[in-house]
Amino acid sequence: MTELSDVLQLIHKHANALEAVLIEEAGHLKEPTSVEKIETLATQKMDLVQTLDQLAVRRKQLIQVPANLDLQNQDTDWQSTLAILARCQILNNQAGADIAVQSRYKQRALDILSNARTETPLYSASGATRTVSAGQALGKA
Repeated sequence: MTELSDVLQLIHKHANALEAVLIEEAGHLKEPTSVEKIETLATQKMDLVQTLDQLAVRRKQLIQVPANLDLQNQDTDWQSTLAILARCQILNNQAGADIAVQSRYKQRALDILSNARTETPLYSASGATRTVSAGQALGKA
């Protein structure tokens, strides 16, 4: 085997690992579990992306060497790897969107709980909507 085929296999392996981490992360984002697990997955994701970046640089260098231009046998594997990486991009974008939604939701909750004036209406006991003004209590104990 050539170094190029070794690099392509490593890229494929790491792309599969990244996809698995992203799928696991998506599951944890949908049903909040421990923050530590999500942080661990984020670290794994960053490490895999960094490794993939380094491998991509090496692949590019190897492709420029005339002896490594026989890519016909490796084309199918490379197309498969590109498909995995495209799915990874979609999963990562979705995770980012999920995190943004959760962040907005939590910020609204904090605003309501801290008696800050919000654009989010609250509901009275009768079901009517009202906006809480700063310093106004949400209820009585």
